Order: sequence, then C-alpha cells, then structure tokens
Amino acid sequence: MLRLMVLTPISSSITASTVVLMSSSLLQKMPKRKTDKSYVLDKKKHLARLNINEGGKVLLKRGEGKLEKQYRMNCMGCGLFVCYRSEEDLEYATFIYVVDGALSTVAAETNPQDAPVPPCISQLEGGLVQVAIEVEDRQQRSAITRVNADDVRVAVAAPAARGEANNELLEFMGKVLGLRLSQMTLQRGWNNKSKLLVVEDLSARQVYEKLLEAVQP
Repeated sequence: MLRLMVLTPISSSITASTVVLMSSSLLQKMPKRKTDKSYVLDKKKHLARLNINEGGKVLLKRGEGKLEKQYRMNCMGCGLFVCYRSEEDLEYATFIYVVDGALSTVAAETNPQDAPVPPCISQLEGGLVQVAIEVEDRQQRSAITRVNADDVRVAVAAPAARGEANNELLEFMGKVLGLRLSQMTLQRGWNNKSKLLVVEDLSARQVYEKLLEAVQP
C-alpha cells in the first residue's frame, strides 16, 4: 500500500474534479519559497498526479526590478488558482509551486494500481516495456531507492564507469521483476549512470508495481 497526500482546494470536498494533485510527501514538509511562501514540490523526488486547467501566463515584478514568469494552474472543479510553474511546458517543469493556503491535505491509503504509471516506464510495441534508470553506484547494496517521474533510481555496489555495474544491475533487476537475463536488454547507457532497460513479458503497469514493492529508501 502507498500513502499518498491528496490535495484539494480548502473550500472543497474531495471529488474527482477537485483533487488537484497527489504526492508521496506531506505538503507541510515541503520547502517554501522566500518570495511568496509557496510550497515547492520537486517532481523528481515526489510522484505527483496533477489534475489542473491552465490559467495562463502572468509576469510579476520581484525585488531589484526582476521579472518572474508564472504559468498558473487552476483547479478543474472550482477554477481556483492553486499552483504555478516557471516553465511553459508542464512536461519539462522540475518544480510545481503550490500557493500557500490554497490547498488542504488528506492522507489516503491507495493501492499501486490506483496511481498513474510514471513516464519513466513506457509501453513499447511488441509487448516490450522500456524503463529509464539512473544508477547510484558504489553503494553498500543493490536496491531500488526511488521511483520518480523521470527515472527509477537503482543503487549498485559496482562503479558505473566502464560498464562494471551492468551485470550487477541486470541480475538485480531480474530478481525484482522476476525475469531471466534473456528477457532483459540494456539498450542504452552501458558506460554511464543513465540507462535504458527494455524488458519482455510484462506490462508497464506490472513493472511499475513490482518496482514500487521493492523500493527501499
């Protein structure tokens, strides 16, 4: 079971149209911006599910005459301005800034199948699944340390340089996913930490659920 934080507008009850985002971290524990006290949600560290309508671009004047671009996002249910980002394209936004006081948080127990499969795990043609992996090398043990939107973090003992970590990675992923070495192919990243793994005989959902079960922060 996952413990997700369901964030809705302060004045709303929880319905499908008023759930703005779901995060694996408590809102109140996130860092805050000094300028407007908004909470900073790091998409690389927290699995976030966003349900918003675009609210348009706003230019704000900050200290020393600096201009700040905000691409605002509104609640789909009530239209309230609840969060913003700095990048125009939501897909490439690293941070989501949640307006202080706009949302309330409810902790909810949910099954992994209720959470969306992150972009780092993608279904390919022919029944193949591609997994973007970021290796954390020279660690004490092999482990899945985090599943983010951008990648799956995997700790290995061997150094990533010169491909020394590849065998350890493949053997470990085989155990986690219940696959043989012949069912997995390292498609990219033989000599660096960023790798693409392609697996057979599992769906993207199955891969995601197995990885979540194996996470050891």
